[in-house]
Amino acid sequence: MRKLSADIIFPVNTLPISDSVLLVEDDGTIIGIFPKTEFEPSTIQHFSGALVPGFVNAHCHLELSHLRNKFPEKTGLPEFLTLVTQKRETSPEEIQEAMRAAEIEMINNGIVAVGDISNKSDSFEIKANRKIFYHTFVELIAFNPERAHLAIKDGEALLSAARSFGIHASLAPHATYSVSPDLIKRISNNCCDNGKPTSIHMLESNDENEFYIQATGLYRKLYRDINVDIKHFHPTGKTALESLLPYFNKEVNTLLIHNTIATSWDVEWAEDLHPNLFWCFCPKANLFIEDRLPDVPMLMQNAQYICLGTDSLASNHGLSILAEMKTIQQRFPEIKTSDLIRWSTLYGAKALGISDKYGSFEKGKQPGVNLLEGINSIGSTLNLAQVRPLL
Repeated sequence: MRKLSADIIFPVNTLPISDSVLLVEDDGTIIGIFPKTEFEPSTIQHFSGALVPGFVNAHCHLELSHLRNKFPEKTGLPEFLTLVTQKRETSPEEIQEAMRAAEIEMINNGIVAVGDISNKSDSFEIKANRKIFYHTFVELIAFNPERAHLAIKDGEALLSAARSFGIHASLAPHATYSVSPDLIKRISNNCCDNGKPTSIHMLESNDENEFYIQATGLYRKLYRDINVDIKHFHPTGKTALESLLPYFNKEVNTLLIHNTIATSWDVEWAEDLHPNLFWCFCPKANLFIEDRLPDVPMLMQNAQYICLGTDSLASNHGLSILAEMKTIQQRFPEIKTSDLIRWSTLYGAKALGISDKYGSFEKGKQPGVNLLEGINSIGSTLNLAQVRPLL
């Protein structure tokens, strides 16, 4: 077993502590946290910094790793989506090489678990190696309600393929502008039947709400550019969140991804309606695409659970949860490091339904151990911190 100590330990499920030792079995299983005085000093590995559980990247698109540095920044979401649709196809060899490099990058950045979006089976072989735990969200797209049953059929075939690789997977609707209420209901009930989470890209831009309220704006151009017929669509006079959240099964962990334009009314209304929401931020991707961040302090006050993701390398220059945490704290310095650590570990694990193993230093778990160098007290910021995976 290993006896690990640092200036401070963040168990996450309890308050941070100092002058303590994290006792870990060789296979990474947590035995417990004990006072330093119980051990011979020469048997303890002491590090300068803070010990935290392995990071959970709650939202990623491994399949898009080959699109790194291919797109201009700050184009706005409709234009970004058009570019992804036009340029995502390339050789299978290039896709595989990029995904392998992206996984290594996440491992080096202390990420132990990922909620990953898949539209195809391209990533399944890599995930089957289990260097990282992946929960795969098989993402479905069918804006026309008449195509919902076909999307479900395709999704179930991809789910079956994922499970043949031993991969944890569930269905997920892509985004408010690409699915129908009927498809959401079918997906969410499927997840409820299987005890799995789901996710949806939500409240990403003002164009999204404009389209749902009055069927105008840049999304009409997007549909025209990608040749999608929207004659069936009738504006609801409500926001995208109001229009679609009621179709999600309330028993299912539901990740709302991005939330860039979420207001306090949105959050309070949604939390009252759905008890198992997880508000997922991908701040560096938000800046890359829309050049703005969600109102994180407001969401922190009103949301039960917040988690963090990196999004894809099409919309980010790296895959680092620590970099996402730093971005939030630099823009919102009032947010405590301990809160950011909770969002990036335990709450991400809860969202994916894996908190029995990941997310906190609790007896019997195997959450991984990261060293955050440069943090030596509870009140330290992340500005100078670097992450070093220990287990």
